[in-house]
Amino acid sequence: MAEPSLKGKLLIAAPLLVDPNFHRTVVLVIEHSAEGALGVVLNRPTELPVADAVPELAELDDGWVFAGGPVQPQAVIALAEYADLPPEGAVCGPIAPIGVESDMDALAEQVTRVRVYAGYSGWGEGQLEGELEEDAWFDGALHASDRVKELTTVAKVEFDKRPAYQVKVVHISGVEQMEYYDVETGLQIGSESQRETPMGVLPVKAMLRDYTKFGGLMQPTVLIQSTMGIDQVIRISSYEYNDVAPTAFDPPPAIKALIK
Repeated sequence: MAEPSLKGKLLIAAPLLVDPNFHRTVVLVIEHSAEGALGVVLNRPTELPVADAVPELAELDDGWVFAGGPVQPQAVIALAEYADLPPEGAVCGPIAPIGVESDMDALAEQVTRVRVYAGYSGWGEGQLEGELEEDAWFDGALHASDRVKELTTVAKVEFDKRPAYQVKVVHISGVEQMEYYDVETGLQIGSESQRETPMGVLPVKAMLRDYTKFGGLMQPTVLIQSTMGIDQVIRISSYEYNDVAPTAFDPPPAIKALIK
């Protein structure tokens, strides 16, 4: 059976990954196949302005170039977030690379933002899979593309007494929330949102603590939800995966009879 593609997923460097090229990095996988994988590091901005490095992209990105990885550091990869449907070859949701032949004037009307990377991260055949087996990376999907309209890293802040990256999530429905990811581990440590209740719309803060490995996956064992000064604490002692028989989801015979 072919291994599932990691295209469009995030690779979060585990603490044991001490390679300086990837220590404490978050990588977005742009391509992944049996021949290997390619991605860019998302959290290493340089001090080089895009206007100086790639003048033709300055009108689309007035920020800094990001170091995408150790491979071909002179090469440029640009990712754009499209306002509508992205072109063929999208990485995930509305995110897609900008081609070398792209019309920059037309792009200015099609995309909402662009980020430029110098260099990229690359793996040969089986190399990334081997690193995953050694727990060098945690991998996870970006929010499902059919549910989320926008993801934006807002700032580096303190959350639950930990340095964290603050990420703004805008769902297709228009609902917004802030998510927080630990700077050191890359694991999500909480979120802030507004929830509708019988008492009106209330702010809700969630905290995820005490991550432990279960079946090879890191999971929080303490979940705290706070609203109106009241904390609800959930403690989890174990996680089980794929332990439910497929027949458990079969509809009752009376319902089956109605399904043609």
